[in-house]
Amino acid sequence: MAFCLAAAHAAAAQAADLADTVFVGGAVKTPSGWAAAAAVRAGVIVAVGQDSDVRPLVGPSTRVVALNGDALLPGLHDSHVHPLFAGLAQYDCRLPSGGGATAVKATLRACVAAARPGDWIVGGSWVAAAFRPGEQNRKLLDEVAPNNPVLLNDEALHSVWVNSAALRLAGVDRRTPDPQGGVIEHDAAGEPNGLLRENATRLAENVVPPASLGLRRKALTLVANQMLSYGVTSVTIASVRWPDVVPLSQLSGEGLIKQRMRGCIVWAPGPPEVRGMGDDLIARRAEFARPRFALDCVKLFLDGVPTESHTGAMLEPYADSPHEGPDERPAKGILQIPQDELNAAVSRFDEAGLSVKFHAAGDGAVRAAIDAVAAARRANGYGGPFHAVAHATFVAIGDIPRARDLELAWEFSPYIWYPTPMAASDVAKAVGPERMKRWAPVREALDTGALVVAGSDWPVVPSVNPWLGLETMVTRRNPGGGGAALGGAEAVSLEEAFKVFTLNGARLMGQSDKVGSIEVGKHADLIVTAGNPFTSPVTALHDTRVKMTFIDGELVFDAAHPPVLEAR
Repeated sequence: MAFCLAAAHAAAAQAADLADTVFVGGAVKTPSGWAAAAAVRAGVIVAVGQDSDVRPLVGPSTRVVALNGDALLPGLHDSHVHPLFAGLAQYDCRLPSGGGATAVKATLRACVAAARPGDWIVGGSWVAAAFRPGEQNRKLLDEVAPNNPVLLNDEALHSVWVNSAALRLAGVDRRTPDPQGGVIEHDAAGEPNGLLRENATRLAENVVPPASLGLRRKALTLVANQMLSYGVTSVTIASVRWPDVVPLSQLSGEGLIKQRMRGCIVWAPGPPEVRGMGDDLIARRAEFARPRFALDCVKLFLDGVPTESHTGAMLEPYADSPHEGPDERPAKGILQIPQDELNAAVSRFDEAGLSVKFHAAGDGAVRAAIDAVAAARRANGYGGPFHAVAHATFVAIGDIPRARDLELAWEFSPYIWYPTPMAASDVAKAVGPERMKRWAPVREALDTGALVVAGSDWPVVPSVNPWLGLETMVTRRNPGGGGAALGGAEAVSLEEAFKVFTLNGARLMGQSDKVGSIEVGKHADLIVTAGNPFTSPVTALHDTRVKMTFIDGELVFDAAHPPVLEAR
């Protein structure tokens, strides 16, 4: 009997040492170079090396993945994404990318035909550069949708275009004042022309009936699967409000969203009904936490976008401001939060251990963010949470070196490229060619030794594909290598870009001890790509195909048996 028990214990011990999954015969990217194999047990990487190193860990129930030359890479991080917006947009009235007046009318006409009179038509995204001056107004939408309120988002999700019915429901007329941090544009007769900028968008958005919880769950599940299909295993949800938090918490807890998620709660100063929404969610954030979902970040919008709207806060005037005649647009943009209020808020959040993500596109807003973090460090000392300047589309040269010592991360948006004309046309026209030479100064930021991460900002861009972002961070050109370089001096190497999308992203989330690289002892958040993107032409990187995605060793995406990846 004793012999039998000892044999049983020995067999159990041997089985406990076996791997659940091994990967063999491939290119395994590690911090120190390339290996050929790796093994995973109980969601943790237990071996990295050659095939001979992992073969002894294979047992009867071990899954053996023969890579056959394919690459095994750490999962990718998207440090700035809006999944609920992205999901719901796929069920909305979608305008053709870059379409002008004729295309908008045709698309809107079809959406109206599918709706009932009085139903809201919500959609996007329009591009200002596609319209002639004055062409974009409420009357164009009224012509097609006289009996339906219409709200169409712009490419950056910072402006909306509405028709007369929507303005009436929103209570906006010629006497309505601009809200703080927002602009209601007017026509020559002094009537609202249908374009609402920044905080003025809320006037119309607040009267649109909210999507049902069922539709929000469906939309979030769809986009989570879409991100897994590209190898995105960790995400930072850049703007969390009450409509987002309930379905995100539910779906994460139920295991229907697999990714590790950090949520940034939107907070803004102002009257109690505005400030209270953020304060309430911050106070209750622990209620919604799940093992892979944490609300440990606060989002502050410091400005808008440096497009024709002139809402990005710049240190110098916009280049396309008219030399004569009226112009409702602010000459240097809009700084949404006064510096003294900003300093106090950031110091309070920093003391509470909450990371702050600043929306700061213009160099004026970037400076305000840096100054606020400096104030927080003076008040609370160093060693607190990492904060991040999101977008950093334009940064004054003298402000680049300040971030590292303040433990402030740079978050760039390298996906905002062609095929959308935002950067190459709308932004370039607004700020002028000289400032475009340093558009998204990734090279300068990396050279200081500061933490640099990347985010898609999807659905501001048409695709969440991180491989597109990786490629264009390296080439600074169109996907595929065509077109003129945009800020070519800011290009980085593929190795640098890949670290930005993996280990750096994990570090900003406070999880670099767990994920972000393939090392023994780390969690098995892994992706298998068809071929090795590091040995292919960099101009083909955007076409990288992910065959498998694993989180904690669980196969969560298999291209051979994919989940639903299109809105139905």
